[in-house]
Formats: sequence, structure tokens, C-alpha cells
Amino acid sequence: MNPRKLRELMALADARKARDLARLDRLFGVARGLDAAAAAAAAAPRRDHADGGYAGAPMALQGTRQVWADHRVAEARRAQAALAPEIAAARAAAVQSLGKHAALVHLLARAERDAAAQLDARAERDAPSPAPKG
Repeated sequence: MNPRKLRELMALADARKARDLARLDRLFGVARGLDAAAAAAAAAPRRDHADGGYAGAPMALQGTRQVWADHRVAEARRAQAALAPEIAAARAAAVQSLGKHAALVHLLARAERDAAAQLDARAERDAPSPAPKG
């Protein structure tokens, strides 16, 4: 395949690679958001107790707050578990796109070397023969 065609394929591979990496980055952002939400929910009862807001509150109210926090953490973990297969699929697609891009880079470099070698061989073949000495 000639270098021009490989460059066209490279542009397509670059676009696909960028798309797959952007999707993976977006999913990782969602996962980080869920982590932050779980951490904030888990820390809420401790923070309330440390602030003194619930220090004198009845135990039932403190227990209700803890149950609420545990429920929020569980919701975030369930959402992360549901997101995990999508992240795995996006990661696989990104790995495949990166592999295709790397292969095309290698093929393009090889094609450019081959084209240069062909030009050198043609120039040598078409060069005028040296004048005889003497």
C-alpha cells in the first residue's frame, strides 16, 4: 500500500482512536463522580457528629441518618457495578484503536522507506553511465 493511502487510513484511525479514548475518559469521569458521591455520603454522618449537629440528637435520628448514608453509598456502588461492563468494553475498544494506530504508524514508516528506496533505485538505474576513462 502506498504512503498516501496509508495516511488516509491513519486519519480515520486517529479519529476512531480519539473517539474511543474520549468515551473511555467520559466513563472514567462518571466512575470518579460515583466514587466522590459514595465518599461524601459515607462521611456525612461523621461530619455531622463532628460538627456537633447531631451530638444531642436522639439515637433513632442518628441511626436514620446512618441508614440514609449507607443507602446512598450502596446506590453509588450499584451504579459503579452497572458501569463496569461498559468501562471494560470501552477499554477494549480503546486498546484495539491504539493497536490499529500503532500498526498504521509502523506500516506508514515502512512504506515511506520502501518508496524512498524505490526512488533511489530508479535514480541509480536511470543515471547515465559513467564516461569511460582513458
